[in-house]
Amino acid sequence: MKKISDKIQGFTPTPFEKKLVRQSSRKRSGRCALDSSNIATSQKKVRGFTMPEMLISVGLFVIIITITSSAFLIGLRTQRQVIALLNANDNISYALEVMARDIRTGRSFGSPSTDSLTFTNYKNEVVVYRLNNDAVERAIGSADFNPLTSSNVRVLNLSFRLEGQGHYDNEQVRVTIIIKIASRYGNQEVVTDLETTISPRELES
Repeated sequence: MKKISDKIQGFTPTPFEKKLVRQSSRKRSGRCALDSSNIATSQKKVRGFTMPEMLISVGLFVIIITITSSAFLIGLRTQRQVIALLNANDNISYALEVMARDIRTGRSFGSPSTDSLTFTNYKNEVVVYRLNNDAVERAIGSADFNPLTSSNVRVLNLSFRLEGQGHYDNEQVRVTIIIKIASRYGNQEVVTDLETTISPRELES
């Protein structure tokens, strides 16, 4: 036993064995460095947003929402205004078409006032148009006046201008209708001016 222990104590490694020891130590140190870098990388991944980054993100989000909401409200307001204007134009176009049809087949035109027109239609009935309570009204014969415009349209002004209604003046009768309407949408109104000239088919004798 003593001889064996003496041999172990006096053991001298060969150059090849020394090389193997150095390589193994290098591998162990490399593994330690790799593990430490992985730990640092995982810590960086877990890291969240800082306070300035959060404030900038929230500020940009608020700005974008404000711009989008403003554009949406402006578009909605414009759409309502266009719809109200179209409804008013449709309604007043119907009233003007009815008046034009009666005037084309009428005769013996007269205008007792600037906002009223009287004439005789092809059935020899007296037709009267007038402005009353912000609406265009019509009466035929002995019937009552009936409105031609709806309640969502206000007729601010209505005037009839006659030309060539005199006898033996060699001029065709011309009736010019000038009308101003206001269409409502919400608490606002859109004002529109319209003018048209109509001539009856029958010549004045």
